[in-house]
Amino acid sequence: MYSGARSQRETALATEVMPKQQWQTLLLLSAAQSLVDLVSEVSGPQWKVEHLLIVRGNPFTLPNLRLVLLDDGVVEENERGWLLGQIRKHAPDASLLYVAASHTEENERRARSNGALYYVSKPLQPSQFILVLQAFLNAHQAK
Repeated sequence: MYSGARSQRETALATEVMPKQQWQTLLLLSAAQSLVDLVSEVSGPQWKVEHLLIVRGNPFTLPNLRLVLLDDGVVEENERGWLLGQIRKHAPDASLLYVAASHTEENERRARSNGALYYVSKPLQPSQFILVLQAFLNAHQAK
């Protein structure tokens, strides 16, 4: 369905053409290839998508970090609160979109109390998620 993701070469060319201060960073924490493909396809050349499978160090100090998309399947449940706190501490101006592997009231409460502006649980409805992601990307582009 959404197999036309940008290649690494296309992404590299887009970021080389645009001066660093003009592109914005989207940090994607996910092991789901379908989510990675979807985000890569929807984000335009003004967005640099940083994809991580494992959180090591402090990726939240990336230049121009404007959007963090967290798929909670990449972090143990007992570390989710800590990770969300790190995002808020080091990237307070970045918008947070939270994708839960499975919905629980505790997951949603924890995500929203740590600043998640959007919370959704799997399975994702691609057409709806694309609209939400495009809205966040466009809102940050306007800033």
